[in-house]
This record gives sequence, structure tokens and C-alpha cells, in this order.
Amino acid sequence: MIYDLAHGRTALLVVDVQREYFDPEGPAFVEHAADIVTNVNLLIDAFRAHGLPIVFMRHEHRADGSDAGRMGDFSAPDEEDSFVAGTPRVELIPELHARPADVVVVKRRYSSFLGTDLEAILRTAGVRAVVVCGLMTSFCCETTARDAHGRDYEVLFVADANEGPDLEDPQGRPVPHDVVLAATTTALGAGFAEIVTSAEVVARLKPA
Repeated sequence: MIYDLAHGRTALLVVDVQREYFDPEGPAFVEHAADIVTNVNLLIDAFRAHGLPIVFMRHEHRADGSDAGRMGDFSAPDEEDSFVAGTPRVELIPELHARPADVVVVKRRYSSFLGTDLEAILRTAGVRAVVVCGLMTSFCCETTARDAHGRDYEVLFVADANEGPDLEDPQGRPVPHDVVLAATTTALGAGFAEIVTSAEVVARLKPA
């Protein structure tokens, strides 16, 4: 154990659990996205029960793509209609244990900190540690974890509450998500974040 969370100053960051990833007809569909919903909700319920901060991230862009920046360089043509502000698919999934009064941060980059008020929210709440879960593993979740580490937060990355797509290596060979997850957690665990399970996080939580 690296972080015991005994200080009671831990926040949960729920990254991009949006309809985009759960819609089989959508361009950003992630086949196994639903596999993590139970564990994400377990974390949400536990943080809420302890009175600890929960922040939901929601990724979106302008319809004309004018705010996509370099992210657009790596998007396939059929992905240009994804994460468009104001469309139903950018909303959080209804199965998520979110409430209307919960804090939602809109972001336009992989990092949940870049160009948002997330850090102001966390500093105002006196947060010392962040727990990262959601979608997608090696994109927004990993980037958020690395950025949080660089801002001197204690970072816990929840291996069984992160999900993403299968990828391709530079030679075009398929890389299953479980291999991507193993590589991501190996790299993060070597110096950026403690790799944990959702049950381990719940067991360590202390009231605010």
C-alpha cells in the first residue's frame, strides 16, 4: 500500500462515462464499456456515503470541431460526429449513480485538468488524493492520472473500473484491451499512481 487515505481528503474522478461509449450504433462505441459500471457505481456509492467529493467528467466539442485541436488529427472520418455538445450521446449514462446536483466538469482534451476548473474544485475542497475511474483507459483516464501526479495529488488508478477499446500497435497489429490495460497500469504503477481495485479503495475510505 502506498496511499492509505487515512487523511479523509480523497476525491473520486469519474471520467467520461457517457452514452457515446455505450451506444452500439455510435462511432465511439466501446464493446466492454458496460463491464465497469457496477464497480464505478460501487465507488460512487462509497464516496457519497462517506461525504467525500465526487466529480464527473464529460467530454464534448463544438459541432464544427473548431475546439478539437490536435485530437482531431487522430480521428477517423466516422468519428467526427462524436462528442458533439448538445447531443444526447454526450450525456452521462442513466445507469450511473449520478445526481442532478453533482459536480460535472466539461472537458475538451484527454486531461480532465487542462482548460477546466477541476483543480479549483479540488483545491477548494481540500483534496489531497484522487481516485481515477471511467473511460477510456489509455486516453483520458491515463492522461488525467499523469496530470494529477504532476500537480502533486496522490493518485489511485482503479484497474477494475477503467475500460477502453482494443487498439492497434504501430505495425497495425491488434492489441486487445486487457493488454492495453496491463501496459497502462504497469507504466502508471512504476511512478505515477498506485494501482488498486475498487474494493481496495472502498476499504480504505475515511469520512471527510
